[in-house]
Amino acid sequence: MAVSTSASSTLPLLSLHRAAGNPNPAALSFPPPLRAPPLRSRAAAAAASAAAPPAETIPDMPEETEGTGIPMPSSIGDDGEQLLFGATAGKEIVTRPCSQLHSSLSDSSNVSQEKIVITNRYGEKIVGLLHEAGSNDIVVLCHGFRSSKESRTILCLSDALTSENISVFRFDFTGNGESEGTFQYGNYYKEVDDLRDVILHFKKHKRDTRGIAGHSKGGNVVILYSSIHRDVASIINMSGRFDLRRGIADRLGSDYMEKINRYGFIDVGVKTGRSIYRVTKESLMDRLKIDMKSACMSIDPKCRVLTIHGSDDDIVPSEDALEFDKYISNHELSIIEGADHRYSLHHLELATIVLKFINVSSVYLWKLLFSGTLMPFRVNVFCFQLAPKQKIRIKLRSYWVPLIEDSCKKIIEAAKTTNAKTMGPVPLPTKRRVYCVLNSPHVHKDSRFHFEIRTHQRLIDIMYPTAQTIDSLMQLQLPAGVDVEVKL
Repeated sequence: MAVSTSASSTLPLLSLHRAAGNPNPAALSFPPPLRAPPLRSRAAAAAASAAAPPAETIPDMPEETEGTGIPMPSSIGDDGEQLLFGATAGKEIVTRPCSQLHSSLSDSSNVSQEKIVITNRYGEKIVGLLHEAGSNDIVVLCHGFRSSKESRTILCLSDALTSENISVFRFDFTGNGESEGTFQYGNYYKEVDDLRDVILHFKKHKRDTRGIAGHSKGGNVVILYSSIHRDVASIINMSGRFDLRRGIADRLGSDYMEKINRYGFIDVGVKTGRSIYRVTKESLMDRLKIDMKSACMSIDPKCRVLTIHGSDDDIVPSEDALEFDKYISNHELSIIEGADHRYSLHHLELATIVLKFINVSSVYLWKLLFSGTLMPFRVNVFCFQLAPKQKIRIKLRSYWVPLIEDSCKKIIEAAKTTNAKTMGPVPLPTKRRVYCVLNSPHVHKDSRFHFEIRTHQRLIDIMYPTAQTIDSLMQLQLPAGVDVEVKL
């Protein structure tokens, strides 16, 4: 595994790329952190208590995500700013304050928000917020354990994505936040079903899912989803746990199996005796039986997976991130130095890494256009952030007109099969290079041969590309002898 660091890098992160080796995390060195200004905190909501026979009181301990108890939606932050998320049904134009993030990424803009209620396969209502930012495809954000769509990590990622004109849908899993259902300790595959129902809902409305991102337990959910379903091309796992057997004793006590077998459940509470949530034997077994290794190895190699983890995570150790990198074939790993489980002081770094992954990378475009194709000429791929109109510009060059025309036809047909709009091909001026060669250096020195090379050029624009557009272009077999330049 290659470890790359740079003293001049603007981000305090360590990029780990796939390789056969598995380094010792203790031996890794990190550059000094460049911390982003802390974002304003929000008040956590309280949860209902449950009665139990001898309640097992657990001392206060950190949670896997924000909040204490099962979070409920809140419209007022600590600083008195009104966060109009889920406040009313229907559409409204809201300027959501996240100035420290926007000042480093892009200017804030008005985003249309729509409260959407989806009925899942179990008849329960899933409540979420759709942030319309201009793109037809969306990114779905999944919260963590005992959290909600209002968690600070989810809110700041939503800000960052919408600021780049990427539409976002964030929702509460059943049993959390505003959604119906009963909160369960395990429930991993039930949450996978919730995520599936959300994606199918938007698919019925002709909207593709560009990517799914999950924090903490939500990271496990998106990994499990990609191991079962293959309709999402980009997966982002933030601080997910690889070994689900770990962390249980810290929360329930080292003798949790004896307690669960004796009473059938354990009530987790604080020192005051207030119960926060109940762990049943069924929900505990649901967590223990999940094999993340098998799930990682079942992910489609064409699916791009990004794992982000904080080096100072005291809830889920950073070693778990290295295990994901070991068993997922098409995987990228970024460890943010100094970040904790909630990325409290590193939301800016987190958002920047996610944006770079969501936007199509130059390496991915290379695979997209030339997978399995022999190209004798040099290929230039320039990668910039997608403009608000999301346009891919392809410039082709060739010495032979039939060859370049055939390549243009294949690209346009591949784009149109996914309902992407195309413009072109536009013929560009033909470049002529003339070479003068002497026929003979002696008596025929005034006789010369003239040779000419003509380079034909075409320009194609693909408007509003989706993940399906990229998948279709990846299947292209372009003929050899065509030089291609791609600009985003």
